Amino acid sequence: MTHHPWHTLSIPSIFETLQSRPQGLTQTEVQERSRRYGPNRLAQKKQDGWSTVLARQFVSPLILVLMVAALGSAFLAEWVNAGVIAAAVALNTLVGFIQEYKANQSLARLRSLVSPRAIVLREGMSREMDARELVPGDVLLLHTGDRITADARLLEAVELTVNESTLTGESLPERKQTQDLPDQTVLADRINMIFAGTSVLSGRGQAVVVATGSSTELGRIATLVQKTPESQTPLQQELKRLARWIAGLMIFLVVVLFVTGVVSGRSATEMFSVSIALAVAAIPEGLAVSVTVILAIGMQRILKRKSLVRKLVAAETLGSVSVLCADKTGTITEGQMRVTHLASGDEIYVIESLPASSETIAQMFLVMALCNDATGSADTQVRGTPTERALLDAYVNRKDDRDALLASHPRLGEVPFDSVKKYMMTAHAWGDGLRLFLKGASIPVLERCGTMALGGETVALTSARRTQIAQQEETLTRQGLRLIALASKTVSTRVNAITPEDQADFVFLGFVGLHDPLRADVKEQIEDARQAGVRTILITGDHPETARAIAAQAGLMMQNGSVVTGPELDAWSEEELKARVADVVIFARVEPRHKIRIVNAWQARGEVVAMTGDGVNDAPALKAADVGIAVGSGTEVAKQSSDIVILDNRLGTITAAIEEGRVIFDNIRKTTVYLLADSFTEIVLIGGSILMGLPIPLLPAQILWINLVADTLPNVGLTLEPGEKDIMRLPPRPRREAVLNKEMLTIIFVIGIVTDVVLFLLYLWLLQTGQSVETIRSILFAAVGIDSLLYVFAVKSFRQTIFRINPFSNPWLLCGVAVGFGLMALALIHPFFQSVFEIVPLTASAWGLLVLIGMMKLGAIELTKEFFLFRQTRRARL
Repeated sequence: MTHHPWHTLSIPSIFETLQSRPQGLTQTEVQERSRRYGPNRLAQKKQDGWSTVLARQFVSPLILVLMVAALGSAFLAEWVNAGVIAAAVALNTLVGFIQEYKANQSLARLRSLVSPRAIVLREGMSREMDARELVPGDVLLLHTGDRITADARLLEAVELTVNESTLTGESLPERKQTQDLPDQTVLADRINMIFAGTSVLSGRGQAVVVATGSSTELGRIATLVQKTPESQTPLQQELKRLARWIAGLMIFLVVVLFVTGVVSGRSATEMFSVSIALAVAAIPEGLAVSVTVILAIGMQRILKRKSLVRKLVAAETLGSVSVLCADKTGTITEGQMRVTHLASGDEIYVIESLPASSETIAQMFLVMALCNDATGSADTQVRGTPTERALLDAYVNRKDDRDALLASHPRLGEVPFDSVKKYMMTAHAWGDGLRLFLKGASIPVLERCGTMALGGETVALTSARRTQIAQQEETLTRQGLRLIALASKTVSTRVNAITPEDQADFVFLGFVGLHDPLRADVKEQIEDARQAGVRTILITGDHPETARAIAAQAGLMMQNGSVVTGPELDAWSEEELKARVADVVIFARVEPRHKIRIVNAWQARGEVVAMTGDGVNDAPALKAADVGIAVGSGTEVAKQSSDIVILDNRLGTITAAIEEGRVIFDNIRKTTVYLLADSFTEIVLIGGSILMGLPIPLLPAQILWINLVADTLPNVGLTLEPGEKDIMRLPPRPRREAVLNKEMLTIIFVIGIVTDVVLFLLYLWLLQTGQSVETIRSILFAAVGIDSLLYVFAVKSFRQTIFRINPFSNPWLLCGVAVGFGLMALALIHPFFQSVFEIVPLTASAWGLLVLIGMMKLGAIELTKEFFLFRQTRRARL
């Protein structure tokens, strides 16, 4: 649309130019503007299509080596080898393409689930909608924590501050207003405008949309127009380096074998073909793709368990989480606040049996209704924070008409709530003067009160009465109630703003007690997390006694010194906090800045920290944590700062995501060990034969067929391996633990040595029997293939032997192994493949012997594993 100097125009001129109105657009107007301007989104980098993904498979160094080998074989007129190598290129490319394309599609679907929301006025009705549906002329309703998704001119700004650092680079929040500005005002000083990509830090407001999508200021910045590509996770980078190292080692060994073979009298042509085929067969070219697939599948599994992973790095880090800093409201508790008690003077009432003629109680309900930003009525859905929804529900349930109350006593000024002040104040027209209403935490409210309502009278708030109020507060908080203090005052002169002088001499009315029930399964989930080595820490802004009561119900283990408040935390140095944080179970009365210190202290002790949050002020702590977790009911800013969004707010959903994170790492480790063990076996068998001056036991075409059939298919099945039953009874994985630790290298060595010793003995025995080389190679061809297809079951678990698990728990793996056996048998019985691979069919007894030998080797590997597991268990007991 045409660019206007929107900041210079008056509000009536804005509406006239946009052909809009304060009540918002009609549905007909929205549809017409949607067609004209398109969806409200920035131009994104086009996702790689199938042709790009397919072409990328051919730029792999490993595939290039294979293609050179095929051309070399064709040049030497080795047409069979050239054809088989070309088939290997085609199959590797096809498998890589299918897996990468599916992984990309899965990630794209996951990203599409993270779409910002906006609240707009249309035809005079507020509605929450996908922000991509915004059009110029829409009227936005702004609240604390909202992510701004379009450029807009402010119509109303009440204590409204906006973080515009993403656009202007200015870290300080910008306080907004609605007055017209000169034409030459620079972008950073346009305080009557809000811009896409920024976020509301505090206050509320209304604004009319003037630009969407690429027409916004953000859309004009070229560096922000292109969507940031998904970077590789540290684990993927580690495996990429590992694959390069292995490739270098394999090429070195192949060169040595080539030279050795030629020196020993073998033809250069033969050694060239064998060396190239062996190099490609031995390098785990499917490893990088397998890791991407495992991560994508893991993210889908986590989504099925009600968590949305926004970043790949979080999927792998989840398995290492050792400390979970959980917000009380909505995670430990249901997040459905309800008013259950009112306390006034010396009396405490339950909500169902309030006195009928108490003036103080009536005043308390006025504060609950008017000093409240929640919207809605008995006939419509109530929107707002859980606390304010509960207060408004209590008022509406008395059959009182809040809309009529607001019409009679409109709001003329306000001091919005924020996490630092911990109170909210509003001013309302009341006759010729004003009534000011105050609600918030007890300390800041009582600081502004000089008198209190007692027995129908207003009396001085003496030290003795303050002590009685504190005792009453402690009594209620020990019941697990969250308390909101209420106060009011009358001002004879009507003004349109609250001055500092107005914020004193209030009359204290009493407390509202809200109860947020503990989630039904939270105690069980905390215990499950504890058994998994994950410690749960409760963080809340509530009173320490309220937090203590909830923690006791949730089964958190407490002792002396296990409850610390924000002010106490302020007195600790960073070193003292690091030393004492392990003794603390509950952090109460905390502010967002405290959360960052808590995260940093745990990280300084070497722990991997997950942090939950829902508010705009939680964003820094979510970013500081190793895994930031936003609750689904939280603000857009919190969700955009997080790594994971839990869709149902349950603590159990977080522990389920941690479990899936462990499964992800487990499967990556299994896939890596399987591919490298197979590579080790092949290089030792072929290399050993050449060094000993024996005939080559397998031809290049045979090696490639085994690599494609016996490695690729089971490996695909391993990427879909379900989690083991003991996965959540293990301690968290250390932060820097490598995929191939000492235990994994030992398993690779054991599998390779056991397999190679048996194969060498079989090979030497066959040479002594006087059978033809063609027959011997046929037997070894089948033996190596069967070994690869069988010992995949040895890597199903590194913590238990096959004798203690169900080897048939993964149908995808069984299918891959079955198809692999079928293709190996096809190569040995079909005349075409017999001529291609220069092999002969085997007798039934030979097949039986090879399967028996394979099972014996699998048993030997498992017995070796059993021995190591026994030693490990015995050492742990000592």
